[in-house]
Amino acid sequence: MYDLLIIGGGPAGYVAAERAGHKGLKVVLFEKKSLGGVCLNEGCIPTKTMLYSAKTYENALHGDKYGVFAENVRFEYDKIVSRKNKVVRKLVAGVKTKMKASDVAVVEGEAWISGRSAKGIEVVCNGEHYLGNNL
Repeated sequence: MYDLLIIGGGPAGYVAAERAGHKGLKVVLFEKKSLGGVCLNEGCIPTKTMLYSAKTYENALHGDKYGVFAENVRFEYDKIVSRKNKVVRKLVAGVKTKMKASDVAVVEGEAWISGRSAKGIEVVCNGEHYLGNNL
């Protein structure tokens, strides 16, 4: 029996799980893809990481305006993507470390609310049933 069941490991879910875990609650966090949600894995972080590479390239191309001269300025898309992937992996690993440090159980898979009974709230994920007092 868990004190708190959380569906979704995005910024709201993992921060709630971390705080509840630090307060001594028994928490389980369900995430169907990767901790961090869309922002960390597909949206904000990857986009800004690649944008930084693009801005760096642009600054090198037009550095002469600022007294900076560079020759043969080029970019390698594969290296830009590789850097983006490395940044995302590092941040996802950081979220996983926070969950472990907060004693949060993380279950990978698509979860859904099965129902509520006198025993508590039931969530199903990967064919397993989880009971909790709060959702």
